[in-house]
Amino acid sequence: PVTEWLARHGLAAAVLRYRLLPSHGLDEALDDLEDAVTLLRRLRPGPVVAMGFSAGGHLVASLGARHEERRPGTPQPLDGQVLVYPGIDGQSWHPDKADEVCFFNRGAWSWPDKVLTLQARQEALLGGAGFAAPPTYLVTSTADDCIPRSETQPYVKALAAAGIPHVHLRKDFGDHGFALNGGWTTPCVKWLTRAVGMRAAPPLPP
Repeated sequence: PVTEWLARHGLAAAVLRYRLLPSHGLDEALDDLEDAVTLLRRLRPGPVVAMGFSAGGHLVASLGARHEERRPGTPQPLDGQVLVYPGIDGQSWHPDKADEVCFFNRGAWSWPDKVLTLQARQEALLGGAGFAAPPTYLVTSTADDCIPRSETQPYVKALAAAGIPHVHLRKDFGDHGFALNGGWTTPCVKWLTRAVGMRAAPPLPP
């Protein structure tokens, strides 16, 4: 649905199928995302933006922090990012807090070593040392019972403090998982074309 929505506006998009827990940790997933960005830049010129929903939003946001950790002060790998109801703050992702975190797969706690990899770079994601991000379009819902405002607000404040261009849409879009509903997609396309400079292009090859 996401690539079809973008295609209707002439924006080429691809779906990333990345390695997941429990077989792999966060860095393997980030390797897949970073490799995808490199591949897309080889396929054609122009801005590359990553869009992540929920845990995918955490993955996309983590790429900026890891890049700053490994190559401090160098340009970000992404030209922009779209984070939709992202799970940014992973401090509660600990086996001792299993009743507090919104893991849909409760079996996650049978592999705590992999779950704890998700907490890597949490200080940076919350605006501490090493915080880094590309221009950001962030969408959160006041009716989201899974991702509360307290989980994303530190990231929004860090974007502002760092002077990183960003848009934060927050209203009642519905509960967690509202996907493309609620009216956020039209202004997002405008942001992608005006703020990031994406232009209409033929679809990417299979």
